[in-house]
Amino acid sequence: MPRSPLHFTPCTERHIAELMCWFTSATECRQWGGPPFRYPFDARSFAEDSLWQKLPSFVLLDQSGAMLAFGQYYNRLDHCHLSRLVVAPQARGGGVGRQLILQLVAHGRDALQLTQTSLFVLQNNTAARALYEKLGFRLTDYPEPGDWLRGCDYLTAPATGILDQTMEMER
Repeated sequence: MPRSPLHFTPCTERHIAELMCWFTSATECRQWGGPPFRYPFDARSFAEDSLWQKLPSFVLLDQSGAMLAFGQYYNRLDHCHLSRLVVAPQARGGGVGRQLILQLVAHGRDALQLTQTSLFVLQNNTAARALYEKLGFRLTDYPEPGDWLRGCDYLTAPATGILDQTMEMER
């Protein structure tokens, strides 16, 4: 059975209200949003901490308009850096994360005019790491000092390599 197409679109306030329901603990919030992410949160603190109005923020929707994933990108050290990637709990394991990353890389590469992409992954997030490595991301030494990296790995990949590899796989 063919998969229904997913719609990649800018995040709205309505999406943020739904996204808030995906996080039910301080640990989940900090793993996704970083150490300064507040919990418990309210609509205002979640909007502030997620930076959704300051960074290019996008969602993947299914054909019915249900939100399946959220992610952001920005220029970090001349890389299209992907951040705050999350797939809806009920949609995990079905290829949605892969589609989110491909869309963010394509959009971010063009918008930022950068050829390299990067992201951080928690060292204990083996499912995400496996996906990133399958897409061509490789462990790289982070070029700046920072104790805040404890427990995280920095992965990079050429943006075109990710997109080219995926196009070949889909042929």
